[in-house]
Amino acid sequence: MSDRLPVILDCDTGTDDAVAVMLAALHPDLDLLGVTTVWGNHDVAHTTDNTLRVLDLLGRGAVGVHAGRNAPIRPRIEPLPSGRADLHPVLDLPEPESVASGDAVEWLVETLRAATQPVALVPTGPLTNLAAALAADRRIVGAVGRLVVLGGTHREAGVTPYAERNVWSDPEAAADVLAAPFRDVLLVTMDATFSAPLTAADAVRLRELGTPAARAAASFVDARIAWYRRDPAMAAVGGAPLHDPLAVAALVEPDLLTVLHASVTVERADPTSYGATRFASEVDESGGRVGVAVAADRDRYVDLLCEVLGR
Repeated sequence: MSDRLPVILDCDTGTDDAVAVMLAALHPDLDLLGVTTVWGNHDVAHTTDNTLRVLDLLGRGAVGVHAGRNAPIRPRIEPLPSGRADLHPVLDLPEPESVASGDAVEWLVETLRAATQPVALVPTGPLTNLAAALAADRRIVGAVGRLVVLGGTHREAGVTPYAERNVWSDPEAAADVLAAPFRDVLLVTMDATFSAPLTAADAVRLRELGTPAARAAASFVDARIAWYRRDPAMAAVGGAPLHDPLAVAALVEPDLLTVLHASVTVERADPTSYGATRFASEVDESGGRVGVAVAADRDRYVDLLCEVLGR
């Protein structure tokens, strides 16, 4: 049995997912088994292509990339187009030489069925692939040692005043996943990611490390800072949240996060608060089986990114 933790990422790869892939692929304590891709920020064809670009940049093209679902698990109560006009669909990285292999949901089910040690599963996009895998074989929950979901929000506004984008994109899938009997579930919420923004100085620090991963991450951070200038709070600090890598960081440095506990449900009926994560009796350390990360240690997060991406 390997001392490294087996990990599967499930991503709608844009700039912050890209850094999450880098962190998982390069951290010496993690064994990245594969990456499944999903619709979300963009069409799954683009999120798959972007994932291949990232892994090829790192010389990790042998890590399998598996294209997944391109629409919600069940119809939403309001329509949502795949893709975002405010984000360029293609990462500014060289075109990939590697190609995707196999269907994401089939690969997830087969890989988890065959696992000989607990696997950490980290979805950083809509939870459509995982919900589909659960529908195909609910027994896969027994193979997942830890489920770390980049999603949900407690008090921080998301894509709406109530809902974070990944959950809002496919609330039905999120509800299915959160209702499943996974043994260890952590939601890394927008409260946590917005508490640890990266700044232009952090981008400079990354770029000076000189590795392909660190230079690419620095460019992504700069682009995110420019995009987040529309947010008054982020404009005031000259920074931007780097959401998705924080979920990977939770695997290797869990003390980075302030974690409370709650019973969590997803609003699926009320159009006003559609996709909201509902925490029973507010977030309460004394009750509930789901960990809810509500804050992060910004400096330790940046140190971890620099240490791993600078290798």
